[in-house]
Amino acid sequence: MMNSITLLDKLKSSGMIVPLDLSLAMFFTRQSTLTDALAKARFAFLITWLSIEVRAGHVCINIADLNKQHLEYRFGRELANQILTDLDSPTFADWMHLITQLGMDMISDGSLLSPFILNRNRLYFQRMWLYETHVAQYFNHSLQNTTPSDAVKQCLTSLFDEEDDNAEIDWQKVATATATTRKVTIISGGPGTGKTTTISKILATLVVVHQQQSSVPLKIIAAAPTGKAAARLTESLAKAIATLPVSASTKAAIPVEAITLHRLLGAKAGSNKYRYDANNPLNLDVLLIDEASMIDLPMMSSVIAALPKHARLILLGDKEQLSSVEAGAVFGDLCELLTRGYSSEHVALIKQLTGYDLAAKADKLSIADSICLLQKSYRFDSQSGIGLLANLIKEGQATKALTLLNENIYTDITLNIMNNNHQYQAAIDWCCKGYQHYLQTIKSAEYDTKYILSIFSQFRLLCALREGPFGVQGLNKIIEKGLHQKGMVSIKKHDPWYIGRPVMILKNSFSLGLFNGDIGITLPSADDHHKLKVYFLLPNGEIKGFTPFRLPEHETAYAMTIHKSQGSEFEHVAVILPNEYSPLLTRSLLYTAITRAKENVTIFASTAIIETTIHSQINRQSGLVDLLI
Repeated sequence: MMNSITLLDKLKSSGMIVPLDLSLAMFFTRQSTLTDALAKARFAFLITWLSIEVRAGHVCINIADLNKQHLEYRFGRELANQILTDLDSPTFADWMHLITQLGMDMISDGSLLSPFILNRNRLYFQRMWLYETHVAQYFNHSLQNTTPSDAVKQCLTSLFDEEDDNAEIDWQKVATATATTRKVTIISGGPGTGKTTTISKILATLVVVHQQQSSVPLKIIAAAPTGKAAARLTESLAKAIATLPVSASTKAAIPVEAITLHRLLGAKAGSNKYRYDANNPLNLDVLLIDEASMIDLPMMSSVIAALPKHARLILLGDKEQLSSVEAGAVFGDLCELLTRGYSSEHVALIKQLTGYDLAAKADKLSIADSICLLQKSYRFDSQSGIGLLANLIKEGQATKALTLLNENIYTDITLNIMNNNHQYQAAIDWCCKGYQHYLQTIKSAEYDTKYILSIFSQFRLLCALREGPFGVQGLNKIIEKGLHQKGMVSIKKHDPWYIGRPVMILKNSFSLGLFNGDIGITLPSADDHHKLKVYFLLPNGEIKGFTPFRLPEHETAYAMTIHKSQGSEFEHVAVILPNEYSPLLTRSLLYTAITRAKENVTIFASTAIIETTIHSQINRQSGLVDLLI
């Protein structure tokens, strides 16, 4: 057995914990009333483990998971064995006894605002517990159906084609009916299932019904977690609204420009507080949020706090995609409740509005009644390899997915085996060719900046890691060097800026209107061709250039992480996976990468890595599902 300081120092020197983990553990250990050296060491490690897991995206930890298996997953076998030895192999009973020793002032059941909360064997930092209970309370108080007017049914009839009695259920129509009768609507669908089309029809129905009841315009705001997702929503909404069979006044009342959640809430630079909150709510009637799977628990709590009591909330996303980078998987947790089934009251309401007979599994209204899963893909048909591959991945069918890739039947999916350095270099050369089109266009005498940004988005290299030869940093340097050797870009020593350099913003700049994930291209300035500017396509469709020195933190963006690619779509996607397994490689990660492509996917990886990745799925620890009615 060793003391808490020695154990944590060992973990820090191994690179397994960061200074914040160490500082938190030592601070609260000193604040505790523990006197026994073993108890102190165990408490210090408990706090460290909680801090590590929250940084990894979990909302809490389950005390029952503090065992050899979970420690080995996080620390490796050798270090996990050392930890267990140093802590004298604590059992679940030992951990619970330690928590009792600490008292309610340190760890309470939630009835007191102690630094830590223990609920159903789940241990939380106080702030995470408050976020989770706040989110749960909001959804639990948003269950009641509203009585639909005749106008709702008339809108559904005009917006959707009449079906015969034997036709399959149109889940877009069900989702629209649900959104007009519920305060909260949660819509999940894979690529090409018509999420934006559905949303345009929902908003049109809400506008038409409101116009018949009030002369005051319905205030609708569309938002997304990132600037890129907001820009894509703006573009797709404009196209969908233009095709609606509704009046010009109705179309004009539906918002086209989407904004980021940070802009929506009025984020303050250098602060985690927002201008709009419970004391200063947003001025809106309907809030639509796209790419909702990317919203972390603290952000969801902030959005909910800023909503006026009467406002409708519509969450749109794909439950199979990656969860947020930060803690929580709110959208995924909500969609999990769909397994509870619809209530008889909701089923009767859908029957009244659409004529469809849904199965009723519950007697009482619940959050499940607010959830609609769009099940038909209009982009990927039976001849689409991308659609088939995505479905096999999300179902965990690794053998069938590899068979599909190896058969070479579908022209839109390609697997290039990458087991050695020669195959790795071939992958780099192939990716360099993917970027030649936009670089050749820049070299032409005349070009349109918007067109350059557009064709750069036609191809993208995605990877799982940030560091190393298979990560963003390594791949960007290698591809940049390859393009320079081919004469496609001209790079000077000690100068990172050159014509054609793509960059991704890594830190929000509210003053510039640039946000984490935004991508720009370096081009000669429109004002002075001897100077360079980095041009971005803003969510409102405007092209804006910035001198390089004004940009917030950024990096070269030939390669980007799969996490950063969420909210984006590209005609052709290349995916490079590392040659060794990493805990970051999960089924959701690969599914997200594959579904960023609209036309083609090329994968560079070994079959063993693909198989392991498809079999790996991480469920984030949270108690939200248990708190929801």
